Amino acid sequence: MESRNSAVADRQSPLRKAYVERPDTAISVKRVRTVETASTDAWHGTVKSLSHDGMSWGYGIDDTVGGYDDLPNPGHLLCAALAACIESTTRMVANHLRVEIEHLEVEVVGDVDVRGCLGMEASVRPGFRKLRCEVRLRPAPGTDERRLRRVLDQAEMLCVTLDTIRNGVPIEVLTEVGASAGSAV
Repeated sequence: MESRNSAVADRQSPLRKAYVERPDTAISVKRVRTVETASTDAWHGTVKSLSHDGMSWGYGIDDTVGGYDDLPNPGHLLCAALAACIESTTRMVANHLRVEIEHLEVEVVGDVDVRGCLGMEASVRPGFRKLRCEVRLRPAPGTDERRLRRVLDQAEMLCVTLDTIRNGVPIEVLTEVGASAGSAV
């Protein structure tokens, strides 16, 4: 027997009920950690997920700041996180609202003035100057335009990574120096 709900609604319904009863269970914590690399390699590293055993991402440093540009750099990883979040949120909302998508692709483009990264000019920030997300979506023929607009509006409103970048989040940087951090000073 086919469900009256979408697959997303079927999976999320019990979660929503649980979060109403116990809001503290709705907090999802994400943890990643860099993997120690040779101290002589300033241009490469690895980040691993502490939630997914064996999952890691290598990264390199952009040639515009002296690296080899041979692996995605942290800026690529940030853009990838944004693209993945917008795409997955759009797919979930579309499924929940029963809007069929034939094609969906998200491209994120950002630019950085690397003079900020190199500490060359105090007035130039080291971060991205801007990010642009291009969502290319083809719905199934005959899709109601209002329902499609609702999907796109809700996806933009509910995307975790987009909200975080747009609105910022407090970041606490704790630095530990010494033997307990794995290195002597």
